[in-house]
Amino acid sequence: MSNVVLLSTRKLPPTYFDQVREDLGDQDITIDVVGWVAPSAWVADKVNSFTLIGPGRMPAAPVVEEEVAEVESAAPVAEEPAPKPAPAPAAPAAPPKPKPTGAKRVVKAVEWRARKAKKVAGRMLPKAIKTSAPVKFLRGQRATSDLGKTYWERVLSRRDVLSTIDQADVVIALDAGAIWAGWNLGQRKASTPVVLGLPAARRELDMMKAPSA
Repeated sequence: MSNVVLLSTRKLPPTYFDQVREDLGDQDITIDVVGWVAPSAWVADKVNSFTLIGPGRMPAAPVVEEEVAEVESAAPVAEEPAPKPAPAPAAPAAPPKPKPTGAKRVVKAVEWRARKAKKVAGRMLPKAIKTSAPVKFLRGQRATSDLGKTYWERVLSRRDVLSTIDQADVVIALDAGAIWAGWNLGQRKASTPVVLGLPAARRELDMMKAPSA
């Protein structure tokens, strides 16, 4: 049996792990996941472990129909609701604020013009430039870089995660946000293959199974 650890910063559905087993060509593998984002649904029956190191919480286990029926049968009968009290009279509206006069009026006018100038300056950049592919790419690269560093720092701070990784036969970075963590893990333990994507992991597992010459 092979142990694989998946590094991920994206939301993964439960069916994805069935695809992992198929792509790796081995149904008899142990899958441990180190995720920045919780999966889209309960995955305890799909993986050996899923360690969430980012914000949010893991999905709850699905409720079995029999359990729902037991809860409903045990639920107490609802009592007749008491009449609602009459609503309290509304509070009188606050008097309008006095308009600024004299020097205060001049200050308010200057502030208003400054805000208006700022908005106009922001609209001067053509929308075509704001939404152009190079600008989007640069923003995406920066966001990915920041996430990658944060993800790696969280991995490095968790002993349970490092212990799980130390037991892996192959570590797989699934997306761009996990590449930085994968590269650093490869530097820490050269004896364990750390790869990007499932095809590369499949090649490593196939070489492990191949008989030595």
